Amino acid sequence: MKSDVLLDVHAFAGERASVGDETTNDRDDAGTPSSFYIEVFLKAVSTAVAAEGAPSVIGERWPDAKDLAARIGQAFDVDLAASLGEAKETPTGYAPLVRLLKSWTKKSGDARRVLIEHMLDAALDPLTWRTALEDVGPRPSVSVVLLIPGSYANTTSLEPLRDIDVAVVYRGSARAAEEVEELAAAMTPDAAIPTPPVVLQARRNAEARTSLLKEFGALTAAQVAELAGSEAKNTSALAGRWRREGRLIAVEHHGTVYYPGFQFDSSGKPKAAVADVLRYFGPPAVTPWQQALWFTSANGWLDGRRPVDLLDDQGDAVVAAAREALREPVG
Repeated sequence: MKSDVLLDVHAFAGERASVGDETTNDRDDAGTPSSFYIEVFLKAVSTAVAAEGAPSVIGERWPDAKDLAARIGQAFDVDLAASLGEAKETPTGYAPLVRLLKSWTKKSGDARRVLIEHMLDAALDPLTWRTALEDVGPRPSVSVVLLIPGSYANTTSLEPLRDIDVAVVYRGSARAAEEVEELAAAMTPDAAIPTPPVVLQARRNAEARTSLLKEFGALTAAQVAELAGSEAKNTSALAGRWRREGRLIAVEHHGTVYYPGFQFDSSGKPKAAVADVLRYFGPPAVTPWQQALWFTSANGWLDGRRPVDLLDDQGDAVVAAAREALREPVG
């Protein structure tokens, strides 16, 4: 989507879909019916999120959640007005979209509240912004979009975020990418090629990560909410809050954030000893994967046993081992 276009239609292979009285029944070369979704670009919200996310991750300041929620709500009203104006100028088939956008202008609406909460969670998520910092630099441009399925016209109720997705896309400008490249080249030491021991260690770390995931499994944020019995519509909120409170470890695997399974008790809540250990192993000195692997590695302070095997019955001993580990490198 171009930044000056608020509404855009994207086709993809799927079920037959209709908008109002207009029905799409196009087929691709393989004979597969074509469906679509409508992308609503939230320009004002994007600006508000970008203004708060980048300063927080580089330590300039941490935004006030209540104040930011109010500003995102105001920006959402601006975007709704702009999108409604554009939707009204489209063919008559967009009438259901106009009704949907109008429903979100009601300040007391549940759908509006859930959408704003999800935008707020994205703006305050340090993991998202650290990833953006690493990928495109400290001042990425941000696009916040709503992805509305083409089948929305055939139903009277859509539940964010089950039916409607909120996507946050960050990217760097071409010049920013050049500056990062130049700075990286200037800061790279002459001996940049890894030695065989470094490569070996990296391979061992990769094998250890794979073993951890295979032995204990891992949950997405939505699965954490389901395991804990959360009834919140924003299924990512609970795991995100526990992570920010220092009660859970979140690791990234192939672009997806997971929560290793050993951290949860039988009721789906974080085990208390995990939070006590994380007080000693906090970022940026210790990465999330280093935190997770510490629990699943043999520990000399525990007579060669693994901390993960003692979390339930000997949590105090595990915390003591973490305290002693501060005197040694981790990972």
